[in-house]
Amino acid sequence: AEPAPPPVIVPSRPVLTPVMAPKVTDAELLATWEKWKSARSRNDLAAAEAAQKELLTLREEVLASDLEPLSMGFVREAGVRRRAGDLKGALALLDVAVALSPGLPAARFARAEAYVVEEPLNVPRGLGEWKTALVTLLGDARYRRPALTDLGALVLAAWAATAVAVVAVLFLRRIRYALHDFHHLLPRAVTRWQSGLLGLMLLSLPAVLGAGLVPVLLLLFASVALYVGRAERWVAAVLLMGLGVMPLAAGTLTRFTVFAGTPAEDVYLLERGGLSAEGAAARVRARAEARTARFQELGALAWYETRRGLLEEARADFKAASSLKSGDARMLTRFGNALMGLGDVDGAVLLYTQASKADPSMAAPHYNLGQVYRRRARLMPDDQLGKELDRSTSAIAQAQTLDNSLLRRDPPPEDRPLLNLLLLAPTVPERDWMDLADGTQEGARVEGQVGRWLSPILPAGPVGWGLTAALAALVAVFGEASWRLKASRGCERCGNAVCLRCDKDLSVGSAMCGQCVHVYARKSQVPKEFRSRKQGEVDRHQAWTKRVTYTLGSLVSGAGHVGTGLPVRGALYAFLFSFAVAALVLHRGLVRTPYGDAPLYLKLVPAGTVLFFVYLLTLRGLRRHQRGEA
Repeated sequence: AEPAPPPVIVPSRPVLTPVMAPKVTDAELLATWEKWKSARSRNDLAAAEAAQKELLTLREEVLASDLEPLSMGFVREAGVRRRAGDLKGALALLDVAVALSPGLPAARFARAEAYVVEEPLNVPRGLGEWKTALVTLLGDARYRRPALTDLGALVLAAWAATAVAVVAVLFLRRIRYALHDFHHLLPRAVTRWQSGLLGLMLLSLPAVLGAGLVPVLLLLFASVALYVGRAERWVAAVLLMGLGVMPLAAGTLTRFTVFAGTPAEDVYLLERGGLSAEGAAARVRARAEARTARFQELGALAWYETRRGLLEEARADFKAASSLKSGDARMLTRFGNALMGLGDVDGAVLLYTQASKADPSMAAPHYNLGQVYRRRARLMPDDQLGKELDRSTSAIAQAQTLDNSLLRRDPPPEDRPLLNLLLLAPTVPERDWMDLADGTQEGARVEGQVGRWLSPILPAGPVGWGLTAALAALVAVFGEASWRLKASRGCERCGNAVCLRCDKDLSVGSAMCGQCVHVYARKSQVPKEFRSRKQGEVDRHQAWTKRVTYTLGSLVSGAGHVGTGLPVRGALYAFLFSFAVAALVLHRGLVRTPYGDAPLYLKLVPAGTVLFFVYLLTLRGLRRHQRGEA
């Protein structure tokens, strides 16, 4: 008998390791940080480096985009080493800080400064890092919105300061003529000093009674509106109109830039998945229990729980989000990842398929389907293996076509298939949840505060804003009637009042007072000594006017131009000057960011440069104008 053939030994298929989704808490991340601190205190470089690598690994495994508190710890330690002269060690720590939190501007600014100290002549290196830091800051709502708030506040403060400066200069320049005409309204027994004192007392009543800035400026403007030029009148009116609607502007600015403390910030923190996300998760859960949480909040909470290994909680929250909005491709893909972690492969495949149909341009569901097919192929018999691998290859190729970066992506090891590293999850763009930054209440509160500061006696709200603008416009229109009302004006030579009531012989359009008319228009009828005396008076007046105007220009850029009859140019200069001064005074900003924004030198140097050139150039221009050169 022939010997029996040897038995065919079919190698057993390797056991498929289940998808792993370990639970990771903030306490574990902080424990690793404490290990680094302990190794650093012992000067154990090997242990410290191992702790750094562990932190980077944990960040990658939980898909946390930024771990800001830990990065700030490395930034502070880098500062200590830099001051001690260990620049190389400081740069190494800053590299770790940036790796832990690529979206933290403070870490990138610190590294840019270290680059400059290390290689001062390597300008592109430092400028490149500064540019990246600024782009990071402007691209992050948590830092961009406070920066916009500060910028808007500077504009409003500069506008208010410009309005005060322009009205004050016009008032000081023309009040003597208003008091002159006011004297004609009183009985003849009243002397000029008495009428002047009475007029000033009446003008001071709004300030004494605490009527606010707007009523005071309106009264001062109204008192001299008949005595200033048309351009001066309308420049002042426009500034006061803007000042009147400033509460609305401040409230609108607040509504459009508020971020901290809103549900949008909670979504922001949950999407980033860092160390501040646990508090945000608690707040969203509280709103979910109260049935006030919205789709974006529940979706972000569920995704945060998925990354941290809280899969049952994530499934419940994904279902709650689906009840508010179904068919969202990003949410379906993330929900499928959670089901994969729970072992529900068929449910995950169904969700990935729905997501790919809801948004065919999204690569994540195709890639995840490819990974599912690839893993499932390992459990299939040989006659079905090729078909399943073809499906996997086709799905991954489709994903790589949609996103070229996937060509360089490697899946995790087969013996440790971590959920967060095996599958892709699409990011939710900022525009999808920024509507949750509702600043209606904050805007109304700011409107009330600014309105009470500007004009507590005027009605609050649109009525008060419209009334202020209407009064400013009416005063400007009233000033156009100066010729009809026979308002006095300044003599172009000596500065005395040209008053038709005091001198009946003056013509209506006369630009000189009676004395100057006799001295300069009728020279043959005036003795030479009187002409010399009057010329000396004119010279002294013009010299004094130039000195006062130059002094005003030295105190506030543009004030001198307003005083010499150049209101538009003067108001523009005053605005730039006030903006630069406000930027220097308010350099720390009105709204604080958690980990700091741009360094002070990036605020002070530009503001100081603008102030320096505006101040010098306006003084130079004023001097040339007084000399008749421009």
